[in-house]
Amino acid sequence: MTTANIITLSRIAMIPCFVLAAAYYVDGFKMGVAEDWQYLLTVALFTLTAVADGVDGYVARRFNQKTRLGSILDPIADKALLITALLFLSWNHGDAFNQLPLWFPILVLSRDIIVVLGVAIVFMMGRGFDIQPHWTGKFATVLQMITIGLVLLKVPVPSWQVPLWLAGFFTLISGIIYVVQGVRKLGA
Repeated sequence: MTTANIITLSRIAMIPCFVLAAAYYVDGFKMGVAEDWQYLLTVALFTLTAVADGVDGYVARRFNQKTRLGSILDPIADKALLITALLFLSWNHGDAFNQLPLWFPILVLSRDIIVVLGVAIVFMMGRGFDIQPHWTGKFATVLQMITIGLVLLKVPVPSWQVPLWLAGFFTLISGIIYVVQGVRKLGA
């Protein structure tokens, strides 16, 4: 097991901890007994997990630790964190956290489901499909994480609207690019 894979597995393990900390904070907030440490832990776990995404990629490239397992686990860790945070922040938690608009998690989930189904279809048709992430997809992921981070930090609403809309735009564009790549692969 490489260091990069251990970091990726640690990211996956931190996701339920993030959700628990956030849920306890919201519950306490609603009852008027919110604990600052729960809020700080929520923000720290999300931030640490998001930053570790870049760290495991750097370690894998820098120390030649790219593995098949890592290429499977890394996007799973990314998507698990993002989808979990998006769904959590799309519920109304009162004043504990701002609520993300419902279109945002629907767009992100729809794109990811379409991409996964497309990869499965291409693979089942025997075309083999080596997924090469497009820069628009990577940029969309960064913007999604920034948006979630700003919401978790309780930055006032107008301030996180620009990264939200940019994340939505690049999520949509990257989805279209991945679909076009899949269609081309089927036609090859």
